[in-house]
Amino acid sequence: MEIDPHTLQQILQRIYQQMRCPQCGSRVPVDFSAVRVVANNSMLLQLKCEGCGAFIVLQASLSGTEELTLETEGSATANTSSKLNIAVDEAKMLKSALEESDGSFEKLFKKYGVGEEDKS
Repeated sequence: MEIDPHTLQQILQRIYQQMRCPQCGSRVPVDFSAVRVVANNSMLLQLKCEGCGAFIVLQASLSGTEELTLETEGSATANTSSKLNIAVDEAKMLKSALEESDGSFEKLFKKYGVGEEDKS
């Protein structure tokens, strides 16, 4: 089973929220390094309690994680965080303003007074 990093991070966060050491009751850190095996419908983690030093082997079921997976329109490697949610007209306006400023955001911001504080 292939799990994208975003989904894996969500799974690990849920485990962290629910996981307590069975010996001392303190929270157990859960991160990527704890994952040992990912199979079709389960994951095996090796955790260590920072409070008492106990080692914990946890088998987590991955059933129900289908709704956690990130849906992408195109390729599975698409970076959806870099997609802008702006109108075509706004993108054209930004492009023309950048061309007028020779591609410099600094010149663009100075031209339109962005970032300048009121001196009144």
